Amino acid sequence: MRLLGRLFTGVLMVVVGFAAIAFFAGRQGGSDIAAPGPAPAEAPAPLPEARPAPSPVQIPEGVLPENANLHINTAGLDIIKESEGLRLEAYNLNGQWLIGYGHSATAKAGMKITDAEATALLRSDVLASENGVKKRLTVLVNENEFSAMVSLAYNLGVGGFGRSSVLERINAGDRKGAADAFLRHNKGGGKVIEHLTHRREKERALFLTPV
Repeated sequence: MRLLGRLFTGVLMVVVGFAAIAFFAGRQGGSDIAAPGPAPAEAPAPLPEARPAPSPVQIPEGVLPENANLHINTAGLDIIKESEGLRLEAYNLNGQWLIGYGHSATAKAGMKITDAEATALLRSDVLASENGVKKRLTVLVNENEFSAMVSLAYNLGVGGFGRSSVLERINAGDRKGAADAFLRHNKGGGKVIEHLTHRREKERALFLTPV
């Protein structure tokens, strides 16, 4: 009996020993698995998309680069508006339909427009005068000088402006002479016209206004 008791005790101690080894081995292995790894690296931000370089501005042939970006200013446009007068309904003058500030290209019987549309049509019509003045200038001019000459060219026509003493004097570098020359273009049918005299005075004053 004593021999069996000792044998049983020995077997029990062996079993407990193996169990303890297994327990500690399991804890160590689980600790390795549970250990957190390094945080994943963030993806790099995408590089901004390259934009193509803007195309160079095309300067019309015969135009000085320094004058290429000139446009009639509000003061010049107001001179034309006051002289031409505003009609928001189409009217017939000597067999030609007109509307707005003397616009004719798209005017037709029964046509009606708003004040804003009349200004837009005028700006569109003035473009031809702007380009005509630019092509005929051989000297640099400022915004007010240019706007006054565009108003004159819009009234005389680009061809008439090309033959004017205003253009002759400004291209000769005589700004005072060019300003005074505006006052010569106030006749119709060989007679002085009062509203043209008033318009030429306003154009001359704008021409001489410093920028």
